Amino acid sequence: MYLEILKENLLSRWKKAFTEFELLQQYKNNVTSEKYIPGFRYDLDDYGTPSFLHPEDKVFPVANVRELGDYHFYGLSADGLPCYTSYGQPLNNVFWQGYYTYGKEWVEYIEYNTDTKIPSGIKRIQFNEQGEKIVYQSLTVNGRGISEDYLDMTAEEKICSILSYEHSLFCTIEQYEREDGRIVGGQCLAITPGAGEYCYDHIYSYDEKGVLDEIRKVFDSGESELTYVQPAKNLDVYALINVVAEQMAVAVVDTLITQDVEKPLSLLELSYHYADSYTPALSPRSVAFTRRISRLHPDEDIFDLIFLATELDHAYLEIERNQFERPYTQLMKIISREEKWEMGTLMLRKVAHILTTEKLFGRIPVGEEFAAYAVDWGVEMEDFEDVLRACGVSNPLIDSWKERGWL
Repeated sequence: MYLEILKENLLSRWKKAFTEFELLQQYKNNVTSEKYIPGFRYDLDDYGTPSFLHPEDKVFPVANVRELGDYHFYGLSADGLPCYTSYGQPLNNVFWQGYYTYGKEWVEYIEYNTDTKIPSGIKRIQFNEQGEKIVYQSLTVNGRGISEDYLDMTAEEKICSILSYEHSLFCTIEQYEREDGRIVGGQCLAITPGAGEYCYDHIYSYDEKGVLDEIRKVFDSGESELTYVQPAKNLDVYALINVVAEQMAVAVVDTLITQDVEKPLSLLELSYHYADSYTPALSPRSVAFTRRISRLHPDEDIFDLIFLATELDHAYLEIERNQFERPYTQLMKIISREEKWEMGTLMLRKVAHILTTEKLFGRIPVGEEFAAYAVDWGVEMEDFEDVLRACGVSNPLIDSWKERGWL
């Protein structure tokens, strides 16, 4: 019940923020020092840890003109705390600004889309009388408030429009349990587009030095997933990508072995969503399937039938994450913080390349032309041939598929 109250309080705070857009200038005026940092830093998720006040340097050491828009401006007030931030997408002429407030009972970050003046994100932390964190609340508008439709709307119309669409908001509410001065668990409520509202628990684990090592999310079904791991020291992010790719490739084959899939395999799709989900869903297609489609549709363009129109006949399979979840969780934290989503794509291309060139390690029968490929059909349809090449498919095989109408 208390989680529902916290949810309603968060929604009320978000609605009130529509009337506080002008406060941005007030907090901007408090800036006494400046920092330009790639990606998101000073995240309230890290508040109370060294990571908040001392954000590390850029992990992906690449500097070119394309990346100028990746940098976020952070303004710090006289007390050394961030009070104002701004960032944007200059090529699309879309920008956001946000401000931080600090109190004895609450710390809060509010962010606005400066074009639509929609509060695109809110994060809040509540403390008890001893200054200990007891509640965390987060709300993000899907798309961060981007839409020309909002430009001529009143604040009330914007609120009604957003709340009337079930895929508009991401929300997280966490109420913590504490023992001996540290968090050991929490009851949580979340709202996610597509999944709706659901509850889960958090379990916190600490190392022998008392440093937080892991946070695990446990669902009512008993399933769980790792959501935080202690950052490794002297991290080589590219080595980490390779580790995740190698371990995930093994996990993919292990999953296929446990499933009743028709063999030998002709194709294996690793479906993911760019800037969202990089644990791919698997869609295997057998040699018998691709031969049947080719036989029934001679001299026709059968790209849709081979690669797209298979969901009903080939349900997507979920990968067991235990084998790779710790390095994967650490990698995705870095990628999301720096918004280097293409590095997640790179990792999945490596997984597919391993599976293609190693023929599923010889553990599952495959056809002579077997290929695995990682794809987000929503953004990569036009570049699919390049996707196949990156996943280890040879040019002669691609040419052969073209002749048969597959591509």
